[in-house]
Amino acid sequence: MDWELLTSLRRTCPQNAAVDRAINLDQNPFSSSVIDKSFYNQIMRRRGVLQIDQELAIDSLSKPMVAAIASSSDFTTKFGQAMVKLGAIQVLTGTQGEIRRSCRTVNGQTWPSLFN
Repeated sequence: MDWELLTSLRRTCPQNAAVDRAINLDQNPFSSSVIDKSFYNQIMRRRGVLQIDQELAIDSLSKPMVAAIASSSDFTTKFGQAMVKLGAIQVLTGTQGEIRRSCRTVNGQTWPSLFN
């Protein structure tokens, strides 16, 4: 993590503090309340607040995608298209679906049984 950000976070949220403080995940004060690609630029600069976010910019599989998003000129359009796709997903509720223990397989099934 960027040393300046770490120092700032420690000052804002000290260990054993009596008060909980909110921190924006997007550390750009000019865009922390809007949807833009600033978050991706921030994690490329090692300014991810959550470790899982920072891993996106470090991992060899996701790093190229993070760089592409950070340098893209059509983020807003692509984000809008993704939200429309997500809105079309029919969420299963109650007994219709399940929360998977592993994303790779349906609960109770093993890999060989999926291919038979």
